Amino acid sequence: MKNDKGFFFVFIATIIIGILISMNYHLKGNQSFTQLNSAEFQNAVEERATLYRQIGNLKEDNGEKRDKIRNYAQNDTKNDKILEDMKAQIKDYGMFVGANKTEGPGIILKINDGITNAREENTDQINNKLFHDNDMALVLNELRVAGAQAISVNKHRVVPWSGVICSWAFLQFEDGTMEYAPFNIYAIGDPEKLKAALLEDGSHVKQLMFRKLYVDIQVVDKIVMPPTTANINVNHMKEEQSKK
Repeated sequence: MKNDKGFFFVFIATIIIGILISMNYHLKGNQSFTQLNSAEFQNAVEERATLYRQIGNLKEDNGEKRDKIRNYAQNDTKNDKILEDMKAQIKDYGMFVGANKTEGPGIILKINDGITNAREENTDQINNKLFHDNDMALVLNELRVAGAQAISVNKHRVVPWSGVICSWAFLQFEDGTMEYAPFNIYAIGDPEKLKAALLEDGSHVKQLMFRKLYVDIQVVDKIVMPPTTANINVNHMKEEQSKK
């Protein structure tokens, strides 16, 4: 009789457990599975893909930083080498933007107005023999294209944002300074390459010669240029931070 009762209780417990399992019910009272519709499933897949991409980008960025740290540690544990490299780079930037005095080989391009005769020439003929602001702009552009690494007009250091306009008998630059003819344009770079570019057919310097202006080009081993007097502070622009 006792065995029958034990069997009966086991049988009842088995039925109750079966019912709970069929109802997908945990003994703790939580649902074990969540069903998603097609839209929710698609959103979950896209979110997972986005997380994978973010993790990949973080791994790549972390790897680059580890490589930099490793290179710095291998080069110089005291960071002296890093500091020297940074100072050298700042010095190079200073020469490029004209903030520092610089020297090197190059050419001296001397340009002056042509000889005019008001009695025998009309206004257009006289103006054609004069050196204007657009002439200076074109000459400076030709020097840059030819590889000039530093340029100065007389004592005025030309910088990347230099502009020039006519001011009566003078040419006025962006900082308000004015230069007058004859114009000695100094250009540091490969002397032969600079000279050849200025004298090739179709160049503006060649056109100045055809217009009967005075043009002379000298190749020199050393040119010393002063720093710019223009304002080099960056007040209105900043690095653009793109969102990936």
